[in-house]
Amino acid sequence: MEIRRILVRGKLDVILETSEIPDRPQTGEILIETEKTFISAGTELANYTALDPTVSTAGAWNSYPWPSGYANVGRVVAIGEKIEGLATGDRVFTFGKHASHHYADLLDPSAIAAQVQESGRGATSDMVVKIPDGVSSEDAAAARMAGVAITALRVSTAQAGDWVVVFGLGMVGNLAAQYFSIQGCNVIGVDPMPARRDLAQKIGIEHVVGGSPEEARAAIMELTAGRGVDVAIDAAGDSLVVEQAGQVAAHAGEVIILGSPRERHDGNMTSLIRPVHWDFVKFKGALEWQFPRYPIRGQRHSTYSNIRTYLELMARGKLKLGELISHRMRPEEIESAYENLLNDKEHYWGVILDWT
Repeated sequence: MEIRRILVRGKLDVILETSEIPDRPQTGEILIETEKTFISAGTELANYTALDPTVSTAGAWNSYPWPSGYANVGRVVAIGEKIEGLATGDRVFTFGKHASHHYADLLDPSAIAAQVQESGRGATSDMVVKIPDGVSSEDAAAARMAGVAITALRVSTAQAGDWVVVFGLGMVGNLAAQYFSIQGCNVIGVDPMPARRDLAQKIGIEHVVGGSPEEARAAIMELTAGRGVDVAIDAAGDSLVVEQAGQVAAHAGEVIILGSPRERHDGNMTSLIRPVHWDFVKFKGALEWQFPRYPIRGQRHSTYSNIRTYLELMARGKLKLGELISHRMRPEEIESAYENLLNDKEHYWGVILDWT
């Protein structure tokens, strides 16, 4: 059958093309007709602009030409043999590409139910999660970024009443701020863009700070009575921001690197190391792919359980996603979507592609 899909052919070169996939699912497969996909302003743009160097590495997961996308919501339209727990018409989330149709391979039936793997072996099949009735398809697609943001909460030791600062109030940073606010923490959001600060306040983040790094640090210290924050989160993926975060961490606090630093940065290592030595500040990574995909013995959280958690929070109205979608566009507008996400961050921060 003929489908439409988005392909990044090279640096700053993206198209919507037609492609062919088999007409019927094989054993263990389901065919999904896409309703909505969401564009990642971090990973996708890093590949689109060749900021991630592996785009030129043969055989790499993102090497050119790269079918982009990893946040797909659609309906099951055909089911192969040996599939349990799913039916045609089910609305599901997957890590599928930007494409009108795609197959998910579920040869391991336990993956559908996310049963605990007694052997400690993680499932290798594609991930498919049913979407609760109270969550719209576009919100569920945009919530892909909630799966990135929740890792900051998972690796943190923050408790109710702690002070937490999030540097960068784009999609991931905003959601991270929401998670810690739900946890009962006192959250400060930092971003140079007024529109992002206004949006954070609109969804309930009480304290927002702008200005230069020096001005932001002064405001954070004033809010915390000079003590600093218990948790400082870099949601921008910027080495300079990581350094800035370390300078506002309280004694025995922690700095969480939620964003993915990619650009080269030459600087003074002493200013980064001093908080570790003098104030017992801990630096922690929060890359989502370090969690097992499915629950396994000895691991509290997994990618699957994280998805279930944030979809439930959305269904209960605790986690706000709709306000974070800035634009709804057609697949034919993909070049415009990428360019505006790259060059007009003041207005473009969350773009849904509508395939219906």
